[in-house]
Amino acid sequence: MSRAEQAVRRIERAEGIDVLADRVRAGAQDALVAPPGLDRLLGGDWLGHRVHPVAAQVPLGAWLMATLLDVTGSEKHAAAVDALLLTGCLSALPTAITGAHDLATTSGSETRVALVHAIAMDATLALFVTALVKRRRGDRRTARRLALAGTALAGAGAYLGGHLVFRMGVGVER
Repeated sequence: MSRAEQAVRRIERAEGIDVLADRVRAGAQDALVAPPGLDRLLGGDWLGHRVHPVAAQVPLGAWLMATLLDVTGSEKHAAAVDALLLTGCLSALPTAITGAHDLATTSGSETRVALVHAIAMDATLALFVTALVKRRRGDRRTARRLALAGTALAGAGAYLGGHLVFRMGVGVER
């Protein structure tokens, strides 16, 4: 078993976060799943599968491209980097809402992993928002470092999201 898998298994067994996980799940259930129309929209009935994995491609792709263009060190890409960072930050909001919807449909160890995934992705958003602010204030070096940290954290968060779907079967119709 890989170290990453071992870490996720520890999260699955971390009953100490159940109070917070259950509170977050219950709030998301009331707000995003209980209203039938909202449940159908956010749950992806119209799409044929969950919306969150599709929505996640936009912020992750935008942030990755922004980071790749920025590490080239070329100022000729500055406007594109700014636009991609903003696109990623704005598209992360509906992505988070669809993710919260999916978290509301979990229980037990699934909820624990979903909560840690959500925290990782929220922290990723915070890093990229801060990077965007730093870039706009002219501190491109700090912004680049924040974006690199955000990219690494996004990878870890995405790993947890993949674990939820492919190992735990969250959102998978059988």
